Amino acid sequence: MNSNKNEIRSKLALLQLATELGSISKACDIMGYSRDSYYRFKKQYEEAGERGLKNLSRKKPALKNRVSQEVEDQVIEIALDYPNYGQAKVAELLTARGCTISASGVRTIWVRHNLETKKNRLVALNSRLRQQNQLSFKSQHDMEQLYKLEQTETALECKYPGDVCVQDTYVIGEIDPIGQLFQHTFIDAYSQYAIAIVSDQKDSVSAAEFLTDDVLTWYHQQNININNVLTDRGAEFSGKQSEPFKAILERNNLNHIQMRAYNGPIVNGLAARFQQLAFDEFYAPYLKSNRITSIIELNRELQNWIQRYNHQYAIAGRYTLGKTAVEVLQLSKHLIQP
Repeated sequence: MNSNKNEIRSKLALLQLATELGSISKACDIMGYSRDSYYRFKKQYEEAGERGLKNLSRKKPALKNRVSQEVEDQVIEIALDYPNYGQAKVAELLTARGCTISASGVRTIWVRHNLETKKNRLVALNSRLRQQNQLSFKSQHDMEQLYKLEQTETALECKYPGDVCVQDTYVIGEIDPIGQLFQHTFIDAYSQYAIAIVSDQKDSVSAAEFLTDDVLTWYHQQNININNVLTDRGAEFSGKQSEPFKAILERNNLNHIQMRAYNGPIVNGLAARFQQLAFDEFYAPYLKSNRITSIIELNRELQNWIQRYNHQYAIAGRYTLGKTAVEVLQLSKHLIQP
């Protein structure tokens, strides 16, 4: 039930954000949806209101029907080698190579890696070449001008790890006998490297302590500077009660980007996707089969799962392109600004 409510809030947030920004593309980028999804949600909402946004299907994605990793890698390779090619042309080229895939199958992979537009494929190409140290900043600028790319801060364009990061507080739920628990989450928007802890508090003090003790400590150890921190306008980040958190930002010279929380805590697709993944793959199965008696115990198990996520999960996205978060960090260290 809570999952359905969160899903409806997320879809409503996308529709409202697109109206407020006056740009469907920017709203989809921030919320982590494709344009096709936006138009489908819009039609459902116009026809049946909020009820139309409820996901009635209880079926899980048929992952067995997905193409092999080898074919998916070739689709990504062609997207970067020939960013001007459309999905039909890519499918034709792959068929000539002996890989059978439809144009819609190509688009499905593009959408999963945020490569469905020529602009996104060019941004991904720039990112790949810079990771390989084959493209200077001047060359990147020249390429963007050639194709007239419009890159805006709202679209969460990142130049390197630490450039834009997301902090959020996620409600895990009421865990007997401990009580209400929350997850403090911090994600690097470029590499999607995640840091998170379990807490019984979600106020500004706990958010500030998490940022200081867990996040900044790790970033300093890695010699990575954080430029921008994106949050929603929750009480821990905004308003009169947010002074402890804002003081840490000011002390460390971190730019704070705040975005309105539309109909709930879901602000952007990056944090929402990670937190949903954590719930589905860690919290739900672990809490179902284990009785937790302390936050320390739950935190220990969460850190084990996050270790696997950062080192083993292949992450879709135009900066990650199926690599793990740790791999992207290693490839991009030379891009990080001192």
